[in-house]
Amino acid sequence: MPKPSLKRHVPSSDEDESASPKKQQQLHDSDDDDDDDRKPSPSRLINEEVNSVEGDNDDNDDDNDNDDENNSDQESPFNNPLMNQEDVAEALQPQQRNRDSDNFIPGSIVRVVLHNFLTYDHVDFCPGPYLNMIIGPNGTGKSTIVCGIALGLGAGPKILGRSSDVNAFVKQDKTQGYIEIHLKSRNSKRNHVIRRSINSTDKQSKYEVDGEPSKLDVIKDIVHSYGIQIGNLCSFLPQDKVSQFAQMSPSTLLLETQKVAEGTGIGDLTQWHNDLIASGKDLSTQEATLNSIINDRNDLQQLNRSQEREIERYKTRKAIEKKINLLNLMIPFSRYSQSKAQYDQAKANRKRLNENVIKIERENLPLKKKMAEYDVMIEASESRRKEKEGLIEEKRHQLKEVNKALEQLVKHTEDATTKIDDSERADLRRVQQIEKIKLQIVELEHTVANKPSDEGLAELDDEINNIKRRIAQLHQDGKQFQDVRRDVASEQRDLLHDIQGYQKTLNNMDNVRHRRFEKFKTFDETTARTVDIIGKNQDKFGSRVYDPAFLEVRVKDQSYASAIESLINYNVMKTILCQSQEDYDIATKQIIDKYHFRVNIVQPVFNARETEQYMSREEIQELGFDGFAIDFVDAPDFILNYLKKVCFLHKIPIAKTSDKINMKAIEESRAFKSKELRRYLIGTESHTYSWSRYGRQAATTTTTFIRPSRVFNDASTDNEERHGLEMRIEDCRSKSAELEGRINEMIPKEREMRTQESTYKQEIAAFDEKKRKIQRAQQEYFKAQATLTSNKKHLYQLESQPSSHLEKEKLKRLICKITRQRAGEVEAYTELVGDISEIIDESELLVLSEIQYDANKRSLNAHMNEYNVRLSDASRELNKADDLYKRIKGDSTQYLKAAQQQLAQSSEELRDDFIKLRERVSQTGDEQSLEELEDALAVEKSNLEMNSNISSSVVEMYEERERMIETQTKDIENKQEDYDRKKAYIDGVRSQWEPTLLKLITAVSDRFGRAFERFGCAGEVKLYRHTDYAQWAIEIYVKFRESESLELLTHQRQSGGERSLSTILYLMSLTELSKSPFSLVDEINQGMDSRAERLVHNQMVQVTCQDFSSQYFLITPKLLPNLTYHPKMKVLCVNNGEWLDETRGNLMLLLNEHKKAGATSTTNTPLKTRVKAEAS
Repeated sequence: MPKPSLKRHVPSSDEDESASPKKQQQLHDSDDDDDDDRKPSPSRLINEEVNSVEGDNDDNDDDNDNDDENNSDQESPFNNPLMNQEDVAEALQPQQRNRDSDNFIPGSIVRVVLHNFLTYDHVDFCPGPYLNMIIGPNGTGKSTIVCGIALGLGAGPKILGRSSDVNAFVKQDKTQGYIEIHLKSRNSKRNHVIRRSINSTDKQSKYEVDGEPSKLDVIKDIVHSYGIQIGNLCSFLPQDKVSQFAQMSPSTLLLETQKVAEGTGIGDLTQWHNDLIASGKDLSTQEATLNSIINDRNDLQQLNRSQEREIERYKTRKAIEKKINLLNLMIPFSRYSQSKAQYDQAKANRKRLNENVIKIERENLPLKKKMAEYDVMIEASESRRKEKEGLIEEKRHQLKEVNKALEQLVKHTEDATTKIDDSERADLRRVQQIEKIKLQIVELEHTVANKPSDEGLAELDDEINNIKRRIAQLHQDGKQFQDVRRDVASEQRDLLHDIQGYQKTLNNMDNVRHRRFEKFKTFDETTARTVDIIGKNQDKFGSRVYDPAFLEVRVKDQSYASAIESLINYNVMKTILCQSQEDYDIATKQIIDKYHFRVNIVQPVFNARETEQYMSREEIQELGFDGFAIDFVDAPDFILNYLKKVCFLHKIPIAKTSDKINMKAIEESRAFKSKELRRYLIGTESHTYSWSRYGRQAATTTTTFIRPSRVFNDASTDNEERHGLEMRIEDCRSKSAELEGRINEMIPKEREMRTQESTYKQEIAAFDEKKRKIQRAQQEYFKAQATLTSNKKHLYQLESQPSSHLEKEKLKRLICKITRQRAGEVEAYTELVGDISEIIDESELLVLSEIQYDANKRSLNAHMNEYNVRLSDASRELNKADDLYKRIKGDSTQYLKAAQQQLAQSSEELRDDFIKLRERVSQTGDEQSLEELEDALAVEKSNLEMNSNISSSVVEMYEERERMIETQTKDIENKQEDYDRKKAYIDGVRSQWEPTLLKLITAVSDRFGRAFERFGCAGEVKLYRHTDYAQWAIEIYVKFRESESLELLTHQRQSGGERSLSTILYLMSLTELSKSPFSLVDEINQGMDSRAERLVHNQMVQVTCQDFSSQYFLITPKLLPNLTYHPKMKVLCVNNGEWLDETRGNLMLLLNEHKKAGATSTTNTPLKTRVKAEAS
């Protein structure tokens, strides 16, 4: 058998793989033009056959020895001395296991107890030390044993691929459960008993070891000490992880395969691999970083060399700029000196003109004094005149007050006269009123003299009260009567409501869609609401939107209901169908977008091929079937086409019974041979054909039971229930008629009571009228008495009022008094008018004095104008001189400040040069003028313009790059040392890991190839290398036919059965190498045909029943006849069925008795003993 080919990275002829980044940089520096070619190119994978691997690292041995001192800070990967390759090969060979007298090796499972765990109430069994074959039908709890072993040994529930919560493993309707695992101990000591108790109410577990409370870490330590690998899919493969293992990537398969080598003594391959992956990534990062820094430094150096000329020009320009700055500093001081001389001259001229102005002002002082005297006189005259004007105004105010008092006195006189006239009219009205009241008193006295009688009033009150009492009693009797009638009427309404409810229920029993819809609400409430919404908005759609099959489908014959229902899956049953894309858009917008419902709405498209049948109904009936499933379905054509498209009801034949079924004719039919007939239903069973994709392509049949219909069972409602409803309706109607009779009996009595009440009310009205007549006569009498008293009192008041003659005399005296006061006010008014006239005369004399003073002042002012002209001329000249002085002074100040500010802002070096220049000029006296300095500045600026301008940022960047070059050079040296240490470390780990891994892969490949040879096929396992250690992988090559060559095992090239066979053979190859005390695989033979399954079984028995084999658990629901049996294997049967007793029975005893019965009887008597399966 050929050895596995090896893939490794081989550098090309122009690559120097051993060269470090630093050496590569030296090559790079030697030729700038080949910059891109010298950079390390990406690694390439080249397939090459090599004879050995041990020599791959010989070139690095010396380097590794020299770097030992530098690697003191690197963690050593070599925990144990390196095992030579002969020892590795020897360790991978099958070896005798250390077994006890019972043939169990330490760490094997000797007993398993499950209580209230998933399927089991309680199970207790003891596996064997070699192969344990656990068989039983689907759903009997085989995978429960797998879960129990994993959880019992401390694994988490996620490893099983099922629920992530441990409390989900407690049996339904139970609150507590436990798992108990007995592990074989070392040196014949007492076995380890590990118990894990779980509770359905929380996610916590309680652990015990050998009967004592413990912790999960202790259990994990025990499991690890025996090399048990629950987390390794190569050693422990639950049913729900089988597909995960088959889909495992080659890289992951390598990691899982390395775990198998744990415990063999060849080394910790997994740890070495992890170190290489992590260190390889670090090395790649370091190399990229180092190359990046080197390239950056070279770029900086090249750029600085290209800018050296520009830097020289920059220095020359700086010298010119220094001269210009010095001149710019000297010119302001020169300009200040020139301005200072002009300032001294302007200051002397201003002083002379100021003295002349003072002289003219002194000569004009006498005239100013006289003018001031006239101003005082005019001011005093104006003051006295204003005083007189104020006195006049005061007298005028007094005059107004006197006039106002006169007007008030006139008004008082008029008011008194009006009051006299009113008094005379009031006397006349009082006399008339007295005469009127006297006449009323005479009439009232006559009325009061005849007092009315109140006889008979008390008797009337008694009669009225008696009648009211009789009415109250009548009301009380009527209320009781109404209460009785109300209760009867209420009871009758309840009976009528019950009749309506019973009748509605009875009507709904015959309404199939109503019953379906009520059932659909419990099936999928959201879709039911959607159906209701669409039904109410059907007018918005262009065509009919069909309800789900749950509501639309009818089974023509109820005997086919279960069969039809089993062919329509859950999603199809609740899918709403649209006939056009427009209706689909409306439905999704109205339902999904608006209500955010998650429902199935589709718009199927059909073609003719999807609805074609491979046989006619007549042809299928010739085979013994009643017809195709679609023949027994009643639904709209659109629904029927959809069921054909997605459920293939037009291709699945069905029959009520198997009486007419001709299996031979079926298997010889064209439909069977063309594999179009893949499924058929007979009675309560469903049969499905499947064909193997290799070998003879034999057909296998899978039979499942059909669950009774829960949706399409639209049989007529039970007659007893209908009869019960009808009886209840009749009973309610009888009771209602009886109540109606009672109500009719009450009506005459109620009418009689209303008539009696009306008679009583008429009698009360007659008595009330008589009573009111007596009361009105009495009221008129008492009213006359009160009015008589009031009129007499009013007459007394009118006659007692005093006469108005005295009041009129009093008013006349008041008028005389007011007249005297008016005469006094007239006299005062005349006196005030005379005072005002006298004061006006005095005020006019003062005005004449003011006019004379002003004329004298104007005459004097003419003489002063001559002096003012001289003073104005002199002042004007002085102002001009002062303006010139201030302007020159301001300029000088600004020149001085500007020069000082520029000097202060100059650099220290420039200030020193300026001070030295000033000292030299003061010593020699050779000072340049302002014009000479400005000419020199123009010359230097011209020189500066001829020197091209270079940005200072260019120089700053140049200097910054020089500093960066120095820093990067030191950084490169440090990183080169780190890179060399890391590379030496990786070479050391790889030199130990890779040869050992190759030996392991070779051992696996040898076993894998021999296993395939037994099938007449070929198989090989190869190691795939990559520059990234995380990409190293295992590649499995297989060949199933003579005409083929070895091909890589993938999901695309091989069938499911071929992949399944390859997977189990690979696991068996690892089993021979594994040092784990036990391994387990659950239903790995899925998809195999009987031949492959038999060969796999035989090989598994051979591998797992040798002296060096560890314990093995094989779990499968399939069982072929005449399988190979080995004395060291143990078969554990899990049975169930309706004939199994809950509490007693022994399977082995039953089998022995059955054998004895078969030896003594030639007839097959049915075995009626009821037993419970127990694994022994």
